[in-house]
Amino acid sequence: MIENIALTIEPLTAESFAPYGRLLAPEGARDAGREGYDIWIKPFSAESQVRLQIVRYHARPFVVRVMERHLHVTETRMPLGGPSAVLVVAPREADIPTAANLRAFRIERTGLLLHRGTWHSIDAYPESGTHADFLFLSEEATVSELFDTPNSPPRRTEVVDLGKRDIHVVIDVSR
Repeated sequence: MIENIALTIEPLTAESFAPYGRLLAPEGARDAGREGYDIWIKPFSAESQVRLQIVRYHARPFVVRVMERHLHVTETRMPLGGPSAVLVVAPREADIPTAANLRAFRIERTGLLLHRGTWHSIDAYPESGTHADFLFLSEEATVSELFDTPNSPPRRTEVVDLGKRDIHVVIDVSR
């Protein structure tokens, strides 16, 4: 029997996103700086060489088919202008994403740093226009494993095909 899930988009705040990661925004006392600027240091970590890339998410139906989590990097996404996009997440403590633990957040003008092991939709879903661009910070070993050897089972990432588990997830963008 297929389980149908309609996710409502939740407001993205530091508190609401805390189980999944951090917002990339100035918060609390600055970590460093001098006259003319302040610096806040965020806890990005990677076990291999850092990889900086631009990712373009194309407009598509608001249906989440695949979720993944990375075990060796605190993946980071920063919108580069353009339309808002929706990302679906589930807690890192979960063995697999389920109807009870999936949440959808709108990303606009604020970047995200995902905790290691946080489940997330492979895609971000632009809410308007043809695409949304993101600055994407990950690690070389994880990205290489996923794209250079796509037919080999990944070791640095866990992937769940929700369709094969008879879970149909739709993001409700009407609200």
